[in-house]
Amino acid sequence: MVEEFHEPEDALESDSSDSSDIDTSDNEFSFVLSSRAKSNTRSRHPPPERIHQLWQIFIENVDPMTKIVHVPTLRPAIQKAASNIATIPRSFEALLFSIYCAAVMTLHKDECEQRLGEPRKTLLSRYISATKAALLRAKFMGTISLVVLQALVLFIISVRDIYEPRTVWSLTGVAVRIAQSMGLERDGAKLNLPPFETEMRRRLWWLLKTHDFRAAELCGLVKLRDLNVDDESTKYPTNLNDDQLYPGMPSFVAESNTLTDSVFVAVRYEILNFAARRVAKFRQEGKTPSQWNLNVSGSDKADMDEAFRDVEEVIETKYLRYCDPSQPLQLLTMVVARFAMNVIRFLSHHPRRWSSIEQTPLSEREWVWQVSIKLLEQHNMLQSSPQLKRFTWHAAYFQQWHAFIHVLDTLRAKPLIADAEKAWQLIGDKYKNTPDMVLDTKKPIHVAVGNLCLKAYNDREAELERANICAPATPAFIAQLRQQREMAKAKRQAREAKSSRPEIPVSHDLTGDQGVGFRPHGGTLHASDTLDSVDLQQSTTSHGGNVTQTDVTIEGDPYWLITGLDDSHVDNLNNAMDMDLGFILAQDPMVDDNDTQTITWEQWDTWLANSNLMPMLSSAQG
Repeated sequence: MVEEFHEPEDALESDSSDSSDIDTSDNEFSFVLSSRAKSNTRSRHPPPERIHQLWQIFIENVDPMTKIVHVPTLRPAIQKAASNIATIPRSFEALLFSIYCAAVMTLHKDECEQRLGEPRKTLLSRYISATKAALLRAKFMGTISLVVLQALVLFIISVRDIYEPRTVWSLTGVAVRIAQSMGLERDGAKLNLPPFETEMRRRLWWLLKTHDFRAAELCGLVKLRDLNVDDESTKYPTNLNDDQLYPGMPSFVAESNTLTDSVFVAVRYEILNFAARRVAKFRQEGKTPSQWNLNVSGSDKADMDEAFRDVEEVIETKYLRYCDPSQPLQLLTMVVARFAMNVIRFLSHHPRRWSSIEQTPLSEREWVWQVSIKLLEQHNMLQSSPQLKRFTWHAAYFQQWHAFIHVLDTLRAKPLIADAEKAWQLIGDKYKNTPDMVLDTKKPIHVAVGNLCLKAYNDREAELERANICAPATPAFIAQLRQQREMAKAKRQAREAKSSRPEIPVSHDLTGDQGVGFRPHGGTLHASDTLDSVDLQQSTTSHGGNVTQTDVTIEGDPYWLITGLDDSHVDNLNNAMDMDLGFILAQDPMVDDNDTQTITWEQWDTWLANSNLMPMLSSAQG
């Protein structure tokens, strides 16, 4: 029987022996395949007062958006663990470290240093490593413990913006399989489980599944490929306050008709329920979820629009009309719900249905343009509103890249389209809110979007000049993007000049300024060796050099690289350029004035999925 702790003491009184602590390498293979922990994790816990502080950050920043732990039940256990770390069992220790990890992940860099007294990247690296070790000690791959699964899910949420999408999707798949082995895909009521445990299983299962859907989408896969709901399936979580749930409760509580502390997740599952009904209807008609964004007409389109209006009305009347925008969680719920509605609208009219913008019917083009602009507005609000600061960590993972790309592509094709000024302001805000889109050029999607952005802005300047309209001052983000490419060209010219001279044998040690990486056979990686010369649909493995980081050592495969946590990474524009010159050079023709290259949506999907494909630098270069 799998249960969350029914009494706080239960969390701390099972076996906490460290007798099997045996060293093992801390990399992606040992984490998934090994059953041996690297070292005693006790020394990695923060002091008691810091544990309480991290727990409070978790309650404020993470719990309202996840609800996979029961705070009233867990609080006494946390207090007891903080006072006596040496006695906690392995399952609970894994949960503790994942809570530390999630709490730090939600903080901005300056806020972390102010509140916790250490750099965010240092703490995040430390707790990621410690969580992995604690999960190994808890033997998570064969677990039947709900607590260990909670720890794994929180860990995945903590690293989803750090690891590449395919890694996150694969890790999420591991968690789904563990959950299935514990029977979480069947409702606890059908298994005669207690009401409290049933509700916690529902919360955990559906958070895991919704995360799996998004992770698949970021890999260019069908988002709702295995969304199956029937009478035996786990029900959606009940809209209840945490204080209405308690271990040992004799019966289920009726869903609340008012706003609760679970309102955010309640709205999420209303939208998921709509998607499940649509997917079921598609299957009845012999279609697949992948056909959601294909053209529909006639009765199909009318049926889709009616179903969409119904769910929109339910969300507005059941939840949003009661929300107080002065309350951060309720404001978040309002913005995210309407954002999600616009995502559905965009998917239902996805521009990939047409071979080009020019061939898209005018009414359709205008409709999708307006929806895309709304998505940019709403996502910018999620990232920049002072009221929502403690929830901004959630926004990055739900960046709607396709809508952003469509706006840029429209501006390229129609530089002076109505609302062009507004669109460029929103694009500037996006770059301001997400500086990694300029600095983190290890990610192909950032480089490719940056190049499309420059192409659109160049076309805008040319069109304004032809119309004898004075162009406004060049935005800072455009100047930055241009500077990057100028630096790339200068480096290319230097390399070409160097290559024209006789070769001088060099050390294969990744030190100094010797390019962006090495090929498997040891040769230097040149522009012709980068992403333009390989089939990205087939190749997803980077062959970077060894990378050493705080508490983490990775060799070869960068799947577990703690991107952005090393001091040598993207501290300034020059360092960023050193890391991935090859890809910028490979993509450079895309911004030429006479370029007519068409990029397919499939290529955009590939760039998005291969988000950490850049060759990595050795820490010796920092």
